[in-house]
This record gives sequence, structure tokens and C-alpha cells, in this order.
Amino acid sequence: MGHIDFQDDIEKNQHEEAINRLCEQYPEQQELVRSNYLAELEPLMADASIRTYLPIFVSRKVKDNLDRH
Repeated sequence: MGHIDFQDDIEKNQHEEAINRLCEQYPEQQELVRSNYLAELEPLMADASIRTYLPIFVSRKVKDNLDRH
């Protein structure tokens, strides 16, 4: 996993808030939540011209991944 370049602190905070909400839903898997979220986010950030909805899309993917395990 490489480095994620956020456009600004607002964008970074939106993703941190999404991670925190997921951690509240999956308290026993907090480290997995964070690593999974960042792994799902990284490729989307590289190609996204509109990033507004990325926290929603990535959160859904992470939930799906965690619910399958």
C-alpha cells in the first residue's frame, strides 16, 4: 500500500470519520477496518475526478468484505 495524497484536510477528515464509523460498527476488527479501507481507497483516489462520494463507496466495500469473513 502506497501513500494517499488527500486534496486537503477536509477530505482527509472525511475519510478518517468514515473509518471511525466503521470501527464503531466493527470494534473487534479496528486494525482490519483501517487497512482494508485504505487498500480500497488508494486505487479509487488515483482515478477519481470527483471524490465527494468516495467515503461512501469505500465504506460499503469494507462492510461487504468484513461481513463475508
